[in-house]
Amino acid sequence: MKIRKLWLLPILLLGLVLAGCSNKSNTKKSATALTKTQVVQKAKKSFKSGQVIQSVRLATDTSTQLVTANTIFGGNNGTIFHITNQTTSKGKTQSTEEWVNMNNVFINGSSTWYKAKLDSLSGHSYAELVNAIMDNKLILDPSSKLVKAYKMTRKGQTYTLTANLTDKTLMKNAIEPIIATVGQTSAQESVFRRILKYGKLKNMTVKMVVKNNKLSTFTVFVNLKLGKYMTARFGQSYGNFGSQDFLKVPTSVLNAKALPTTKSSKKSSK
Repeated sequence: MKIRKLWLLPILLLGLVLAGCSNKSNTKKSATALTKTQVVQKAKKSFKSGQVIQSVRLATDTSTQLVTANTIFGGNNGTIFHITNQTTSKGKTQSTEEWVNMNNVFINGSSTWYKAKLDSLSGHSYAELVNAIMDNKLILDPSSKLVKAYKMTRKGQTYTLTANLTDKTLMKNAIEPIIATVGQTSAQESVFRRILKYGKLKNMTVKMVVKNNKLSTFTVFVNLKLGKYMTARFGQSYGNFGSQDFLKVPTSVLNAKALPTTKSSKKSSK
């Protein structure tokens, strides 16, 4: 019996030691949880590539019109943008496909690619496109008001920050880069600017997800009211970060023809 008790003693001691190690390990794991400020800092790290959907939705009680620019961006030597533009109204959708580099915009004309200067065609420049998508201030340089408004939830190593704000300055700053780049023409941009000018800003919702210490998704929507019956919503949704680091304009696209100048555009340029 004495010999048996002597054998049990080291086993019990080993069990106590292992239990202590387990408790220390659990304490260490719980201590690694990030604070809201730390999560925001993780998201601030610049991204090289990904996907973003910019959108403008106009709605009444009886109809809805949706304009979207679904953009894949990335590349090694200057950012390349591959954009699918869509306008949906009354159940019908019109689409166009574009590639944009530092020098030109390339437009898919069914079986033929055409090229033109981006600013002359769309009303916005390559620099504005880079600023709106790559240098989004809501992600890379969020205001203290936005950070304070964030509410955080955590599931494992996934952190979700959400905010609902009514600050007019924040809302205008969020809308501006969308208006500047989502339009396919200068005329379309003018329409969006009139909506901002005459509409009443209601609220802005923001959602950011940081997973395994990296930004996973980011979405912002700003809602406006126009008169009694019309509403507008401007949005920008990011995802698939790091998926297009080596994006290139295809050779077949680079060999595009110059976009023909219409008679109407010639007259307007005189």
